[in-house]
Amino acid sequence: MEFRFPYSLHPMPRPIVSLAGRLVRPRPFIPLVVINPATAQWIRCRGLVDSGADDVVFPLSVAELVGIDLTGAIARTAQGLTGPATTIWYAKVGLQLANDEGDIIEWESMVAFCEKSTQHAVLGFAGFLQYFTTTFRGDNEDVELVPNDLMPKHVPTVVVL
Repeated sequence: MEFRFPYSLHPMPRPIVSLAGRLVRPRPFIPLVVINPATAQWIRCRGLVDSGADDVVFPLSVAELVGIDLTGAIARTAQGLTGPATTIWYAKVGLQLANDEGDIIEWESMVAFCEKSTQHAVLGFAGFLQYFTTTFRGDNEDVELVPNDLMPKHVPTVVVL
């Protein structure tokens, strides 16, 4: 079973010097579903597959939309390569991927929620990439995710295609 997703093409206001003047930047964004394991409330969102990110991080709005109560959640301070430090809160969620062949995979992960204003998730190592053998294909501008032996066994809570 494999999950292959084409890169999203993001228009840029000026030619991209490092991409020989292209006017779009390809990025490995993928669609996924986030599920509240306590209530089965869910939301579709998209995330950037980021091999340089330590954790999975969602906007705080995702926790609100699926009804995850972060009162009493473990809080930490985090900082990316640029920008100021921010508070993140950890909670367990269900994550689900589907492919064009109708395969669905779901697992539970401890993820972070961040109040920084971002419209997408960052899908880093802990809770996401650790469960896949991942191939970034620059020539095809796509990313392939193949579940590995670390993938927790979990029956889908909801079937969202």
